[in-house]
Amino acid sequence: MVALAGVLAGGGCRPQDPGNDDPRCRKDTDCGENEHCTDGACAPTPPGEVVSEAIVGPDVLPSLRWDYDTGAAITGRPVVVDGQVPTVWVANHAGRVLSLATAADASPRVRAEALVDGIVWGHPMRDASGRLWLGADDDTLYGIDDDGTIAVRVRLGDCDPPRAPGPEGTRCDVDGGPTLVKGGDMLVGADGVYRIGPDGAIRWHTPSGDGVRASHVYSTPAHIGDLVVFGGYDGKITALSEAGEPRWVFAVGADVDGSPVAGPSGDIYVGADDGKLYALTPAGALRWSWATKAGIRTAATVAEDGTIYVASMDGTIVALDPAGKRRWSFAAGGPIVAAPVLDKRGTLYFGSQDDKLYALGPKGALVWALEFPSDIDAPVAITGDGALVVACDDGVVRALAAKPEAR
Repeated sequence: MVALAGVLAGGGCRPQDPGNDDPRCRKDTDCGENEHCTDGACAPTPPGEVVSEAIVGPDVLPSLRWDYDTGAAITGRPVVVDGQVPTVWVANHAGRVLSLATAADASPRVRAEALVDGIVWGHPMRDASGRLWLGADDDTLYGIDDDGTIAVRVRLGDCDPPRAPGPEGTRCDVDGGPTLVKGGDMLVGADGVYRIGPDGAIRWHTPSGDGVRASHVYSTPAHIGDLVVFGGYDGKITALSEAGEPRWVFAVGADVDGSPVAGPSGDIYVGADDGKLYALTPAGALRWSWATKAGIRTAATVAEDGTIYVASMDGTIVALDPAGKRRWSFAAGGPIVAAPVLDKRGTLYFGSQDDKLYALGPKGALVWALEFPSDIDAPVAITGDGALVVACDDGVVRALAAKPEAR
C-alpha cells in the first residue's frame, strides 16, 4: 500500500450534431450526452456504468497532478467537461459548486463558482446545452450555467419547513439524480419521482394527489427502454411509463438506495439496504438475487460483456456473470458506498471508507492502491487525458495521473 504523501514526495460523450436526426450510431461519440451506442442505436447510459471509446485511467501507481480544497465533503460524482479548457464540476456539502480546470498548470484553477442553499448529496448532471443540474437538501433542483450563474431554481415537494427534524425533513430532499432523457427532460428523485423540463417545468410527479405523502427517493431514477425505474424508502423498486403511469412494483422490504442499471440483456440490477442485489426482468419479475453481508448503497457497474460489479457496505467488490454466478471478489478494508468506475481497458477504480483508492484488473487482481487522508465516498471520474479526479470527505479534490515516462 502506498500513501498519498509518498506519491507527493515521489514526485463522457460528445453531443450529436443538432442537425443530424439519424437515430443510428456506430460508436458512443455519435450519441448525445449521457447516451451510448448499443446495437446501432443510442441508448441512455445508466448510473454506475462507464462507457468510453478510448478513455483509460492509469495502469500504474499515479502521482498527484494537482489538488484543491473546496471546504466540505463531496459525495457526488465529479462531472468532466472536455472542452477548449478541460474542467470538472464538483459540488460539496456546504452547497459550494465549482468548475475546476484539470490541466496540471492551469491558472486560475477555479473557472466558475456558485453557492446553493443546501447540502448536495447526489450526482450533478450536465445537459446538452452545457447547463449543470443538481439537487440539494433545501428541496430544490438547480440549473447552473457555465459561468456559475444560477439560471433555474425548482422547489420540489410539500415539506414545510424543508429542514424539519427527522424523516419529514429529508423526505423532499432532491437527492436522486438528475438523469437526462431524450428531449432534454430530467428525472429527479425527491418525494417520489419528478419529470422536469429544461425550463424547470414539472411534467409529472408520482406518487401525488390529495393526502399522498410520497416516500423519499434517494436512488437515481433510470430510463431503461420505455420505463422509468427507481428505488425508494417505501421498500420497493418501481417502474413507470415515460408518462409517469404505473407499470410494475417489486417489493423488497428494505430501503432501496441503490440506483437501477440495465445489462446488455435488458435485465435490471438494483441493490438495497437488505444487502441484496436484485436482477429483474423488464417485466419486473425476479431473475435472481445475490446476497452480500451489508447494505448496497450505490449502483452496480455493468461492463459491455455483461459482467456486473457490485460494491457493498461489507467492503467487498463482487463480479457476477449475467446469470448471477460469482466470477471473483475483492475485499477492501472498509465500506464502499460509491459506484466503481470501469475504463475501456477493463480496470475498475473505486474508493472506500478505509481511506484508500483501489485499481483492480479485469480478473479482480489488485493493480495498485493509494492511501488518502480521508474516506472516499464519491465515484471517481476519468478525464480525457487519462487522469483520475478523486473527491474526498476532507473536501479536497485531487487529480492523479501516471508519470509521462510510465505511460
